[in-house]
Amino acid sequence: MNMKKALPLIAIAALLPASCGKPAPVAQVDVNPHLAQLPFSQVQTVHLTWTPSASIGDEKPTVFVHLLDSKQKVARTFDHPFPQRWREGAPVGYDLKLYQSAMAEPLAPGKYQVTMGLYGKGGKRWPLSGLGDPVGRDEYNAFQVQVPNADSRPRFVFSPTWMDVEPGGDRQVVARRWMVDRGSIRLVDQNAPGTVWMVVQIPPKTLTDYRMVLDEGASAPSVMISGNCGCPETSLTGPGLHEVELNLDAPAPGDFCHLLLSANFALEPLSPAGKRRSASLENIAWEPGGKKAPGQPAGTGAATTATPTSPQ
Repeated sequence: MNMKKALPLIAIAALLPASCGKPAPVAQVDVNPHLAQLPFSQVQTVHLTWTPSASIGDEKPTVFVHLLDSKQKVARTFDHPFPQRWREGAPVGYDLKLYQSAMAEPLAPGKYQVTMGLYGKGGKRWPLSGLGDPVGRDEYNAFQVQVPNADSRPRFVFSPTWMDVEPGGDRQVVARRWMVDRGSIRLVDQNAPGTVWMVVQIPPKTLTDYRMVLDEGASAPSVMISGNCGCPETSLTGPGLHEVELNLDAPAPGDFCHLLLSANFALEPLSPAGKRRSASLENIAWEPGGKKAPGQPAGTGAATTATPTSPQ
């Protein structure tokens, strides 16, 4: 071997820019725990810690979270905006809500893989570190979910003033129910304190096929939630998707807990095929445990700034 010819090649290789290889990760992501239990009609959380290590410009990124079935098809999504401003070297931690809505068909019992990634405008994705093996374009195995083979408690029973369940249109909102003026929800077989988590939609005033009529004296559409079992009155005001958590005590022996949702508006159909309605329930699930401190972390898969869905 002629060393005089080989040395220049080594020197050239050392001078090649790093950009000729794979792009550097923009953040490290840590997940805890790596296996989460997710019974039907319940909410569970995993804690995510992001440590940004590179700039992504002025982007406001979205975290995509996909739950895959045994055929590697997306069964559920828990996508959410990155909850804080992206700053290099500034860790961001929050609890990510995983849920099986009580209005949707249950997931089959078994173990599911959950993948994660980060994307921005135009579907642009960024590489990440700290997660498992990549399974696609900047998409990584993150953790697993175990769906147990057991009956769920408590059960949600809806009053007749709720309309029938209809498809939600995606894997984030699998099913929804509209109510007419007001609707009650009873919790059956509840024997311990816990939290009802729900996402309520108040539609915009500018629907093409419906006319919003406010109650006399009302200036903005709102939904009032009340109940027993220590649940305080909660008011949701203005168009959009409203995420709310309602802490409930255990019911008295022989009694049950219930919630009442009342709207101060109605959607009057502009066509004979339409049906009068008001607000819709996009997701609902039960989180076991006692009362929580006020102020929940971001990154729960629902945002008050999301665009509401028009009635079908």
